[in-house]
Parts: sequence; C-alpha cells; structure tokens
Amino acid sequence: MSAFGFRIPRAIRRRPSAWLLAAALAGALLATAVYVINPFGTASRDYGARLWGRTTLDMPSAAMEPTLAQGYELVVDTSALRSGPPLADDLLVYFGPDGPRVGRVVGLPGQEVALRLGELFVDGELMPAPAGVEVDTGPGPGRDLPETRVPEGHVFVLVDNRDLGGDSRESGPVPAGRWIGKVVAVRR
Repeated sequence: MSAFGFRIPRAIRRRPSAWLLAAALAGALLATAVYVINPFGTASRDYGARLWGRTTLDMPSAAMEPTLAQGYELVVDTSALRSGPPLADDLLVYFGPDGPRVGRVVGLPGQEVALRLGELFVDGELMPAPAGVEVDTGPGPGRDLPETRVPEGHVFVLVDNRDLGGDSRESGPVPAGRWIGKVVAVRR
C-alpha cells in the first residue's frame, strides 16, 4: 500500500493511531522549523507573526488617539516588511524599551527630522498633521526637537498624540531589527 508514491510501513497500516502520531510529529517539526527560520523576518516571537505573516495586537496605549483608540485590535502584517522598509505615514508596530509600540513613520533613512513648537519638519519642509489630528503648537515638553538625521536601516516614528510621547523623540530612530510589521486593519 502506498500514499503519494511513498510506501507506508506495515506497522502504521496496522495501527492508524501510529499514522496520526507520525503526521502530528511531522507537522510539529515543520511548524518549529518555520518558526526558527522566520521566513517573514519579523522581530516578534509571536507564532502567528512567524508562521502566517499576520498577527493581532491590542492597542497598548492612548498614544495614537484619535487615529487609534486604546483597546482597538490591530491586524499587523509582518510579511509587508519583506518587500521593503516602511514608507512615510505607515503605522509601524515595533519593539520599544517597554514592549510593543505603535507609531507613524515620519522620517526615512537619510532624511532630517525636526520639531518646532510641535510642528513636524522633514528636510526643512513643514509636514501636514495626519487627518483628524490637532497639533498643539504651544510650549511644552517634547514639542521641540533639533534636526536629527535618520541613519540607514532606521526610521523615525512619532505618535499622533504627541503630548504622551513614547516615540523616537525619547528612544531615537527605530532600527530594522526592532520592526514587527505594518498595521493593515483595525477592529473596534
């Protein structure tokens, strides 16, 4: 007796439970190999991110309000970064100093990023705020940042609710080794 051109050993033909056990072990071995090889190149240790290229994440803070409210479920595509680095205005999930964070990419490698009274300048040009986001232009902490050149293999991210911080103003540009993926959908 054969299956797909392979001869099935007599012991397995006599005991179907042995066949199921062998299939389960082969599946577990394959899943472990894919997890270790990490074909999507994500920094995440999440099984879904490594095996399927997608994972979900609950919005960890109010830092992206009003765009993303705390508690929203984010669908993160970890395979999107295989085709190239994130682009300006992408919502990037990355590992910050205290766990996963979400930020908007505002600076790409080689660009100079600066904040003056809360307004964003990229390569000396004033950038508009994301739709629905009001930028507080009064004096306050984190509203001024001297020109910072984004190094190769890094991106500069800012949160939409800039008063909360927790972005590249504090921890610097985010290196590629800390990127998890791009937000592709939001569930409320």
